[in-house]
Amino acid sequence: MKKYFFAFIFAFASAAAFSRANSVSIQIIQNNPGQEKVWVTSQLFEQSVINFYFDAGRIVSNSPIYISSNDSDKNRKALRAALIENNDGGMDYLVRIELFYRNSNSSVPDIPKLANVEKVEWKVYNVGTGIELSSGSKKPGKINSSNDNEIGIERFAYAVAKDVTSSIDED
Repeated sequence: MKKYFFAFIFAFASAAAFSRANSVSIQIIQNNPGQEKVWVTSQLFEQSVINFYFDAGRIVSNSPIYISSNDSDKNRKALRAALIENNDGGMDYLVRIELFYRNSNSSVPDIPKLANVEKVEWKVYNVGTGIELSSGSKKPGKINSSNDNEIGIERFAYAVAKDVTSSIDED
């Protein structure tokens, strides 16, 4: 019996030593020209992506939602700051997800509406090197009264996170 106990302890310790969950930091970028306020749709999208990674057993963190600027130098500085912040925090990957809002349809910033989102683009960076590992985009698809709400935003965010995860797992 004692022999099995020590074998179990050794196997458990070995598995713990060789297994490591990838840590992922999420930063949502709100691209909604003329808006200076973070919209509820952006906040809900961010929380849904964080939940996806947490539920998948990953170590997850987030940087504050960034409101995109027309100034590309300002956007580069924000990326650099996020990479430094996450490197200092020991994170493996930075996932920047940019939500592009429909200018003509975007309304009511305090109500979660999937119809406000035209598309999403993402980039995955290795935090240690700052190198972009992958990128992609996705559109919400057909929007109707049954998915133009919190549930629709959550499902879309999960679909995006699933696509992003495949590129992280390939690395």
